[in-house]
Amino acid sequence: MTFVRGEQEGLQKSAWALHLKISSLAEWDKLFDRAMTPLTMPEKRGQTGKVTVESVSRIVFLAREMQDKGQRLRLKSFTQKLNREEGLDLGRKTVEEILIANDLYQANTRRRRPGFYQRLKQSIPNGLLSVDGSEFTVKVNEIKYTFNVELAVDVQSYYHSGFSIAESETAREVVRVIEAHKQARGTPLAIVSDHGSGNLSGEVSKNMRGNRILPLPAGPGNPKGNGTAESAFSGMKKTIGPIVLTTTSPADLAKSVLEKVISVYISMRNRLPLWGQRQSPEDTMGSPVADTDRQKMEEYYKNRALKKQASPDNQQKTERIDWIIHYHHLQMDEPVLKRARTCIVHYDMEAIAKSEEAFLSAIRRDPNRRTLPYFFGILKRVQKDRDEQQYKDYCFKRYNENQMKERDRQKQHEREQSNQPTSIASLVAMLQEALQAKAVFIRQTSIRVIKQMLENLKNQYRYMGILKKKIADALGEVSSLSIAQRQEAFNMVEQFLT
Repeated sequence: MTFVRGEQEGLQKSAWALHLKISSLAEWDKLFDRAMTPLTMPEKRGQTGKVTVESVSRIVFLAREMQDKGQRLRLKSFTQKLNREEGLDLGRKTVEEILIANDLYQANTRRRRPGFYQRLKQSIPNGLLSVDGSEFTVKVNEIKYTFNVELAVDVQSYYHSGFSIAESETAREVVRVIEAHKQARGTPLAIVSDHGSGNLSGEVSKNMRGNRILPLPAGPGNPKGNGTAESAFSGMKKTIGPIVLTTTSPADLAKSVLEKVISVYISMRNRLPLWGQRQSPEDTMGSPVADTDRQKMEEYYKNRALKKQASPDNQQKTERIDWIIHYHHLQMDEPVLKRARTCIVHYDMEAIAKSEEAFLSAIRRDPNRRTLPYFFGILKRVQKDRDEQQYKDYCFKRYNENQMKERDRQKQHEREQSNQPTSIASLVAMLQEALQAKAVFIRQTSIRVIKQMLENLKNQYRYMGILKKKIADALGEVSSLSIAQRQEAFNMVEQFLT
């Protein structure tokens, strides 16, 4: 639907009043004509939009044709070509899974280890404080001066409460921004930060214990776990831009200029509400919070921290890395040991066991490889291979051309069986097929057919005892089944008949 100038102004006012994007409101308006009559929209979900055997065969044929010509298969352009020329209307991820399932594309999970994302549940202001540092560069007379800016941001309201500038990220700077936040808005319940040495130092831990602040460090190598401060720095650097000064002043001038610029940015940021929010961060931080709500969130943070430590699986992995370190006499200091225990819980036990075997083989060939970083390098590669193989198996099971054709044949067989009258002999034959099938999907399909066949037989018999006896007698005459398989088949029949 096309808008004239007056309608566009009205749309902008409506979007402002409803706190919506203009594009969203315009999309809603497209669902009706000028007479407010609903327009029929094409629906391609469900049966009409699913991946069929024909579409998979066509994709596989075109991909192999490109490979035979020596052309490189690029997912984005290949997907666009399929949608434009073949009219398939598929997404890039679906096309990628189809190609992986048919051995035409390499599976790559691109997962970083340790790979977990901390979900920060927030409902009150000044509950969780995000603290992080980032480097800023000021160029004075073509000479670059680099400073570390430590910043504190409230996660719920996005209120920037304090910052500190120094030559490097130290525990003193972390304590300074915590104290600045306390002076501005009071003591928070918990602090989320990365695993930097400054954030987890003894001086910072002592300050947090003295103020009854709970530490909630994000996962190592996981910047999204502390995404609030990361987002704040991204917006700050984008707003400030490069700082270039031409003067003969020393580094102190560069620091004072940067300090002033950041002060201006924080002051402006705190007065502007986020998109979709009615209140600014400053107003949100000033709103009163009941003591019961603060106590509830404090208990939530405590339980979250204890839940990670009390996991039996994590305890087993921690004991495993301790045994590896002790058995191989690996020398390290306390921070490295602490990081190793933190990282090991984010890997699978199977990957850890395989990495131990590879580590033993490696150090037999070269004793200089007897180091903890070398072990974690093997572990990271083994875990990545396992992830990619699992993803490849998933794609193969779902989109492999031969598998899809076999499932279609099974469905056709089900339809033919449902159209024919069910007999005891056909039921026993299907039970035999289900018990002897090696493929999981064939067994599952056979079980569904057995369930439907038993429903048909229940309508033919008045007494279930007679039906069970006939099925048991028919199973006893099948010589290809063992006694255990016959018992399993009869248990399956009893389960579906009850």
